[in-house]
Amino acid sequence: MVLKVDKRKYESKTLIAEYKYLSELEEFRFSEKAYRLKDGSIIIEFDGASLSLYGLKLSFKESIGRKGLYSIDDKDYKFWKLLRSDIDNSYFVDWEQERNDQYEETWQEQYNNMISMQHQNILEKISGDELPF
Repeated sequence: MVLKVDKRKYESKTLIAEYKYLSELEEFRFSEKAYRLKDGSIIIEFDGASLSLYGLKLSFKESIGRKGLYSIDDKDYKFWKLLRSDIDNSYFVDWEQERNDQYEETWQEQYNNMISMQHQNILEKISGDELPF
């Protein structure tokens, strides 16, 4: 299946998840990378080795060959993530979740630092006989 994608949208893609099937035999390995395009749509790039069984198949009667692009909706993307994250002896990273977790950690650290500074200021005022009331 050949998917026509606007080159400008495709060039500004953002990697959101990736999966690698890590077979012991290199000829059977394949990888899938999910990208969010500029317009919010999601595509998956499938890159299969010479003997990877078949291309990506998420919907009935629709699949791609050993290399290619596949456009999916949010529902299929969630299904793909659930399916791929649960396979043993493979590699899966949800980059969107990683970024969200990192943002959450950074925000929590900044909040903790702010609270710590406020407590430190109050302690300094109390120890200097300058009560805040």
